[in-house]
Amino acid sequence: MVKFFERNSTKLTISEFYDNYTQKKYNFDASYQRKSDVWSEDKKSFLIDSILKNYPVPAIFMRPVVDENGKTRYDIVDGKQRLQAIISFIEGDIPLTTYFAEDKFLDDESRVLAENIAGKSFEAIKEMKIGEYLKQFWTYTLQIEYLYEDDLDLISSVFDRLNRNGMPLKPQELRKAKYSTTFLLNLVQKLSQTPFLKDKLERLKIERMEDEEFVSELLFLVLNDRILDSTPAILDEQYEKYKDKSTLLNEGEKKFNEIIMFMESLQLDYESNKRLCWTTHLYTVFSLCWYCVNKDIGVEVVRDFVNSFYKEYLSKNTVYLGYLKDYKDAASSRTRSASQRNKRMQALLKYCNVF
Repeated sequence: MVKFFERNSTKLTISEFYDNYTQKKYNFDASYQRKSDVWSEDKKSFLIDSILKNYPVPAIFMRPVVDENGKTRYDIVDGKQRLQAIISFIEGDIPLTTYFAEDKFLDDESRVLAENIAGKSFEAIKEMKIGEYLKQFWTYTLQIEYLYEDDLDLISSVFDRLNRNGMPLKPQELRKAKYSTTFLLNLVQKLSQTPFLKDKLERLKIERMEDEEFVSELLFLVLNDRILDSTPAILDEQYEKYKDKSTLLNEGEKKFNEIIMFMESLQLDYESNKRLCWTTHLYTVFSLCWYCVNKDIGVEVVRDFVNSFYKEYLSKNTVYLGYLKDYKDAASSRTRSASQRNKRMQALLKYCNVF
């Protein structure tokens, strides 16, 4: 017998959705979901603009989960950003677009009303008592697709497919969708919370999981015992290779933490030299520490050299010669390629007289 994915379509008004939301019937943090607040305020406001004009918006995908007491909660599989935008508007966190009246389909009478509410909050619109717009908002129907499947890996694949075919996500967000239940992704998320790294990765787009992607790159250096390119294809390949290799990953975690301890012992001044937190430099320092740990080179052998190197490298008055120039040249382009990463590491190691 041919098997098809079981799903069912229905409709839900915004009023019904928000009533369910206030009763805590939705889970917005399913394991495969991206982090919150990815959409900008303007994008959220534009969705409300579409709703108040009755334009169609994409379907929302939910997975009903019934507990032992017969109560149903819904995992949001796809559409989280749209639903959170609606909630944000209702609760006064975002206004309507300022350009709400700038739409060719509006006639002259409608344009006057539209100009009155453009840029206004939901509360302000309610106070103006423009009933037509209020009714339109609350009765707007959301297309809902219910997915009936207990296998979380399969649900994750739905999220992956939806976002590959629709609005593009960052590669790491797609990996989270695909590998959300794996030992590897759990480890990457754990390592990204390492105190020494966490504050240094704040400049990355945490909500788009760039921090986790970078930590993946460091971990794959440890697991493969060599520097790799970090193209999306290679990272995807590595995620597939190590997704459930728990024994190797446990060993990798120990080695990773040993390298982080070595990095801390270098006592680099990340506060004064914020550029040291750029991933180009962080990866290089991590790779130097990985090399030293592998070769059993003590931190006291390289500490002063590494501090001296970066003090000179980051100085505004430096004339780049020798190993400093080699490093700078390798930091000027294709900074995530294996060849350029190796060149930077080697320049630093040579400066430390240990290569």
